[in-house]
Parts: sequence; C-alpha cells; structure tokens
Amino acid sequence: MGHILILPTMVGVAEIVDFCDFLSPTPEEQAARDAAVHSVFDVIKYIWPACKVMILESGIKNPQTGLYALFRVLSQRGIAKKIQVIAKASVPIIKFVEKKSGAAFDISFDVDNGPKAAEFIKEAVLKWPQLRPLCLILKVFLQQRDLNEVYSSGIGSYALLAMIVAMLQKV
Repeated sequence: MGHILILPTMVGVAEIVDFCDFLSPTPEEQAARDAAVHSVFDVIKYIWPACKVMILESGIKNPQTGLYALFRVLSQRGIAKKIQVIAKASVPIIKFVEKKSGAAFDISFDVDNGPKAAEFIKEAVLKWPQLRPLCLILKVFLQQRDLNEVYSSGIGSYALLAMIVAMLQKV
C-alpha cells in the first residue's frame, strides 16, 4: 500500500504573496538602499574617477587589485561592515554590508555578462509572475540553512533563478 504524506500546515498562495510583500522593502527601506548604493558609488568613483559603475568595466588588469583597493577605502571611510574579499572564486567579488542601511553588496570587476544577466532576470520576472515569490521563498529557505553562498558550496541567487526558470518552462 502507498504512503500518504500529510503536512500539519499547508501554505497557500495568499500566504506566499504576503510573505513576499513582507520581504519587500518599504519605501523608506528602498530610499535607504538607494542612498547606500549612492554611497558605495561615491567610494568607487573616488578610487577610479573615470570608471562607469553600471557598465562593469573598470579597466583594471587584475580584478583582485580592484577588490582590495575597494576593501581599503570602504574600511577607511567606515561605510561598510562584514567586508569579505573572495579573490579565489571563478568570479572574484567583495561582499559587505553598508552600515547605515544594512544593505548587502556583492561587487565584482570586469564581468562581461553582468548586464546580459540583469536583462535576462528582468525579462524572466515579467514572463513568469510566479518567479519572484518562488525565488524569494527558496532563497530564505537556503539562507536559513547557510546554503545560499556559492563560495561555501551553496546555491547562489542566479543559479537558483535559472533552476526555477527551467522548471517554469516545463510547466
């Protein structure tokens, strides 16, 4: 005879939407995040005045050099906490939390596919409205189990999103 799994509570669509709304920033939190981004951009422009931050091309021959320079200035200006330079990853990054807002940043240098990936994400969210709530729920699930960082053998946000998109394409 087959087994039937009965869960004590079933989470419905309304609860998932409510949870996603809860996780979404309020207008005040979004303003604080925008200010944090501006603050970090100011630091980057201080180090490399001619760089275009959104294009992701610093012109630096060795991305690790850029990461450590950014680390030093963020530390000197007291803008960031929990600063980590992950220089040995396939895409070296600096991770930190901006002090005023608590916004988390992951910054890489000279990653050619960054703008393409951002466009893919925007298009996917428009095509599949259920993508954002699914992704948020799974990100929280992974984060609670310390499985959300690639450098520590977890699953990063982009890989998670790609897996969900692959599943949604088959539905």
